[in-house]
Amino acid sequence: MADNHGFEVYVVADATAAFDRTLDDEHFDASVVHRTALAHLSDEFATVISTEKATSID
Repeated sequence: MADNHGFEVYVVADATAAFDRTLDDEHFDASVVHRTALAHLSDEFATVISTEKATSID
């Protein structure tokens, strides 16, 4: 939502993490949860970038 108010919002993908999850006896590995969360945020709420990219932003 911050993007809607004129802010540039970044999520640093390799500086975030997730945990394994289970729903209705189906297991989801942390890597899948993490990638899915980033995909949900990407382009709609934030720009997903790497630490390398983040440290080069002026």
